[in-house]
Amino acid sequence: MTEVSSYADIALAFPSFSPFQYAIPQSLKKNIEIGQRVFVPVRNRKRVGYVVGFSQNPAAEEIKDIESIIDARPILDASFLELTRWMSDYTLCSWGQAIEAALPAPFKKGKWLMTSRSAKSHKPAELLNPKPLLLTAHQKKAFDVILNKIHTGEAGQFLLHGITGSGKTEVYMQLIGELLKKSKSSIVLVPEISLTPQAVERFVSRFDEEVAVIHSRLSPARRVEEWHRIREGRARVVVGARSAIFSPVRDLGLIIIDEEHDTSYKQDETPRYQTRTVAAKRSELEKAVVVLGSATPSLESYFASQTGEITRLELPERIEKRPLPEVQVVDMRREAHGKREPIFSRVLEEQVLNTLTKKEQTILFLNRRGFSTYLHCSSCGYVASCNDCRVGLTYHFDKAKLVCHSCEYTTVPMRLCPGCQKSNLHYFGIGTQKVEEEARRLFPGARIGRMDTDSTSRKYSHETILNQFKKREIDILIGTQMIAKGHDFPYVSLIGVISADTALHLPDFRAAERTFGILTQVSGRAGRGDIPGKVLVQSYVPGHYAIIAAKDHNYLEFYEKEIIFRKELEMPPFRSLVQLIVTGSSEKEVVNQILRLSYHLGEEAKEKSFRVLGPAPCVISKERGQFRWNLYVKGPSIPEINAWLTERIRAFKKVKISLTIDVDPQ
Repeated sequence: MTEVSSYADIALAFPSFSPFQYAIPQSLKKNIEIGQRVFVPVRNRKRVGYVVGFSQNPAAEEIKDIESIIDARPILDASFLELTRWMSDYTLCSWGQAIEAALPAPFKKGKWLMTSRSAKSHKPAELLNPKPLLLTAHQKKAFDVILNKIHTGEAGQFLLHGITGSGKTEVYMQLIGELLKKSKSSIVLVPEISLTPQAVERFVSRFDEEVAVIHSRLSPARRVEEWHRIREGRARVVVGARSAIFSPVRDLGLIIIDEEHDTSYKQDETPRYQTRTVAAKRSELEKAVVVLGSATPSLESYFASQTGEITRLELPERIEKRPLPEVQVVDMRREAHGKREPIFSRVLEEQVLNTLTKKEQTILFLNRRGFSTYLHCSSCGYVASCNDCRVGLTYHFDKAKLVCHSCEYTTVPMRLCPGCQKSNLHYFGIGTQKVEEEARRLFPGARIGRMDTDSTSRKYSHETILNQFKKREIDILIGTQMIAKGHDFPYVSLIGVISADTALHLPDFRAAERTFGILTQVSGRAGRGDIPGKVLVQSYVPGHYAIIAAKDHNYLEFYEKEIIFRKELEMPPFRSLVQLIVTGSSEKEVVNQILRLSYHLGEEAKEKSFRVLGPAPCVISKERGQFRWNLYVKGPSIPEINAWLTERIRAFKKVKISLTIDVDPQ
């Protein structure tokens, strides 16, 4: 700065479209720089803010002083600030909110160095492929094309469409190896925390201390320690979940998003960013290459590869040309025979027994945790539901309690119906706990494990269960989607999908895509070793195109049918969506406000190329005591919708409600 500025623009994690202005005391003027954290007064409290600019003229009559500077040197570089500024504009959140989404939690409290009690190294339990493997022809072609792009020093995006077991991870690792030779860094993202230990084990066995781990279950001290290792260049390979995209790596050359279709790459709180979009912007800013890997690409990514926006590379064969598992769809309509909903079809029961006899392993998949999905009165129709959320309570057998999966409220099951005072209460539906109980009854000699949100709440529980299964200490593993993706278990010869229909009938235009994806992913866990695999899929709608395409391992068949449906409805990838959610403690006030907002937007949208859909109650219309209504704005692209929405949202005066904006809702 040629002239010492008098005022600093400070980004705060408040819902404001512009940074806040603070005066720089004379004692701080020589030491303050863009990218530093500072303490500033906000409503008589001390808050952490981020210096994002300077100015000479005051924006108001009274301007408070910055209290102190936290960092001796900036922790936010120009590239980071540019990325978060873009993210603020794209997701319609404040710059401060975007910055804080990208930093470890302790930094938001003004901390810097912390003492870690955890081991500094990430030594794997065993070495998995410590040396590069010989690539197949398809792998080599993909590797060469991506590496050539990296060598140009230009940004680029690739979709690596490889069937399950086709060796995408080996391509990733050999690309990273080439980058390390040139002292360049890589970020590898995996969708589930449950996948992170296995991913870490693979990458550490190859790259040792070059690997740093970032995900939400790390202790705060460990998270800060890893952040410093990355920033200082002591770790050049970052492996982690969604937030690892913001890692402060030096000389970034490659971003890999494995299982890129997965919904966990979408942040579900402000700022509600889509990791794929952030990765694309970061690659543009830092001239890096993005590789999106998946056996079941999102329709948006595959469509982009069809239109030439990104380059698609195919891995159509499994390693060593192992066959894909045989998939059989079981029509559950023929299994009921007037009885209650059966959990195991006769053929699934027979196949599990056969697998146990051969000393092989079985995975049973159901994407619904708990024992029973709801408690229902057959006399008056009463359904036990949460007082604070409009969702049914799920019965958990191990706790002997009804649990709300939205706010975690628990209560003891009632004996008499609160509606009619009769004792005609019955449990309906099935969850993973009920599958476990039935499996223990049918297969008394089997060693059975369960992996879902309830069984993995303790630290390292993911690793414990997966290691037991890998060591063949568990014969039957029952679980939700966390067992469906990315895992490699060579002795699994049977996959049983208890119900293929749990997501198929949800009020979501992506329901078929989610169903096809999860069926394909869970099927891919079978037959990955020398033992042939078999998959049994139980369904009450066996003729649905998503189930048929998954049975045939045919992504293109599914895509061609689904893309027609999307085009007819003018849904993504043909049009873009922004969701506006109004919440408040008074339902009357929420409805009044969203009707006013809808009218305010709808009148002008008619003259533009936008449509306002709704308003309507959210799928969960009440959560944690807050009523929730929403509407959607549909338009040609997110930037066009945002440019139109920004001024209108600024003019909208919120009264006793809060407004949440979700760009590209998933």
